[in-house]
Amino acid sequence: MPRPGAAPLLCLLQLLSLLEPPAADSLLQLPAPQNVTIYSNNYQNLLRWAPVKLDNGSVLYTVQSRTGADNRWVEMNCTNITKTECNFTHPDNKSYWTITLRVRAELGQVKSDWVETNKFVADQNTIIGPPVIVNVDSTPDSLFLSFLPPVNKNTLQYLVRYWEKSTNEQHETQWTKNTRTGLLNLKQLTVYCFQIRAKVQVLLNENIGPLSETYCHKTAASDATRAGFVVVIFVVATVTVVILAIVCFLFTQKFNQVVKYWFQPPFNIPEHIKEYLKDPDMPVLEELQNNCAEEDLWDSLSVVSNAEGSQTLIRGTLNTNVHSDSRSIESEKT
Repeated sequence: MPRPGAAPLLCLLQLLSLLEPPAADSLLQLPAPQNVTIYSNNYQNLLRWAPVKLDNGSVLYTVQSRTGADNRWVEMNCTNITKTECNFTHPDNKSYWTITLRVRAELGQVKSDWVETNKFVADQNTIIGPPVIVNVDSTPDSLFLSFLPPVNKNTLQYLVRYWEKSTNEQHETQWTKNTRTGLLNLKQLTVYCFQIRAKVQVLLNENIGPLSETYCHKTAASDATRAGFVVVIFVVATVTVVILAIVCFLFTQKFNQVVKYWFQPPFNIPEHIKEYLKDPDMPVLEELQNNCAEEDLWDSLSVVSNAEGSQTLIRGTLNTNVHSDSRSIESEKT
């Protein structure tokens, strides 16, 4: 029989035990992962979820899968992982399989409920990225596009949407498996814009990817157009030359004196003549005669001056006689 006063103490201890946080091993069940979602781009498959947060332990996660043909859940390469994602990319020969995934959180022996995804078929649910244009060949009436596939898969098909840049009228090619396609019956020297997309066709189902960014390219000129350009350029060049020649002729006619002044050097009296004019008694002619070689050309000068010295007339006469053995110099003063 408990002693008097012990009952209140026992009740107080029980109340305090209820207020203490439970230990990890005392948890009956963990919260299940939230926002479990499959992401798939170009057959790269990823399962992601929101983390389970606890204050007293590190939560691990386990992912399992099953196919439509087998109802058993099997382990994957995502058992007891700390990351909140699991890569479940499978080989190409399984891309048409229907699979279901599930994930749960684990902390020691305590586990959460499984969270399942919807059924997933890679061929139908993956996002097919747009092809990448690598080359454009231009002719006067067509454009030939070469591009790289978004993924190496032989079931891919491609379609090109194109339009003239100055208009909004769009056209589309037929679906094709070739990674080189042509846009035909185009206008020459015209800019065309185009987008390309890919799809996967599996039996009656098709998975069409988004359109690529817009590319623009100009068609080439025909041979006749090129010849016309050459003729036009030649005519324009010829007319320009003729106009310039006429302008130059008229300019020289109107400004003849100015042209002569700029293009003809001014006449300068030689220095020895200037010295002689300053001092007529200098023996300039004798020095010139002695310094001239027998075979050189030389000038004969006649200087006439009046008695009063008011005027001086210089007259030069060029005498050339290469084969002569003697030359004569005459000097007269009046």
